[in-house]
Amino acid sequence: MNRHILMVLIAGAMFLAANVGAKEISLDMGETYRHGDLTVTCGQPLTVDKPLALNDCQYWDDFNKKCVFEKTTYTFKNLECVEECQHWDKFSSTCYYRTTCSFFPPQKLFVQTSCDKFDDFNNICLKKSDIKIGPGYR
Repeated sequence: MNRHILMVLIAGAMFLAANVGAKEISLDMGETYRHGDLTVTCGQPLTVDKPLALNDCQYWDDFNKKCVFEKTTYTFKNLECVEECQHWDKFSSTCYYRTTCSFFPPQKLFVQTSCDKFDDFNNICLKKSDIKIGPGYR
């Protein structure tokens, strides 16, 4: 008899514990939900030959409590290319060079352009390079 009561109590506790923290979230395409170290993003159907673009804050102004520069992450299936500020001036809160991503649907690859040589005095990129991101590449 005691064994049955104990099993009923354990089953009841497990049932209650499973439902206590339950939460339902509805996301639109491309929308992101964050809670602690969990990030969930609503993607798009894998049949679409177009990358999904998600913006996230790269540089945050703690004083004014706002994002001063957003990076964009492009995702296509298991490929990812990030457009972000490569040369940032924290005193003027200015991005002098942002990497770029180009997507080529027939080849199913990204080409990311970045700055290899930057002139800090004139704030310009002197030499750029391209990296292919796709099947058979990086």
